[in-house]
Amino acid sequence: MDVKSQLAGLSENDLREKVIMPMIDALGAFKTENFHGPNEKGKDVYFAYTDLFGLYKHCCVFIKKGDIRKGGRNDIRKMEGAINEAILRDFVSPIDNQTRISINEFCFICSGKINKEARDYISDLCRKKYMPNIRIFDIDDLVKIILEKVIDNSGYKFSIRNFKDFCRNKGR
Repeated sequence: MDVKSQLAGLSENDLREKVIMPMIDALGAFKTENFHGPNEKGKDVYFAYTDLFGLYKHCCVFIKKGDIRKGGRNDIRKMEGAINEAILRDFVSPIDNQTRISINEFCFICSGKINKEARDYISDLCRKKYMPNIRIFDIDDLVKIILEKVIDNSGYKFSIRNFKDFCRNKGR
């Protein structure tokens, strides 16, 4: 089964735990944590990386299963409260477990397609909250990152069953 088909069939939890978090680690994040749950404050995954000056950039990932549209079952407008919470609510840094921080970058990832109206809605919503660093990834973007940035020319054949192990070994 190809990468896209494997990703599309995953639950939101499996997408987060078996793909997104290992992928972020393999891409070089300094710290990655699962924030999903009753106290997540709109953030499914937290990660940090260092910029060119050695400063931490605090980021969150908002993950949804399936296609996202402006209208219908997965209406982006129904997610506005959680997105606002992700952007606006500060939290204790997982790096030192004491400093109150806010996110510097917001990533919206889904396992389906995101139509133009939904993309525009997310962008407009984030900009109104003074969040200029927005990344929106649909399933095609996710497949491209996995194949070109994570797997690269390693010879590894993508499989949900062992992708987490592949990413862990790549980071060594």
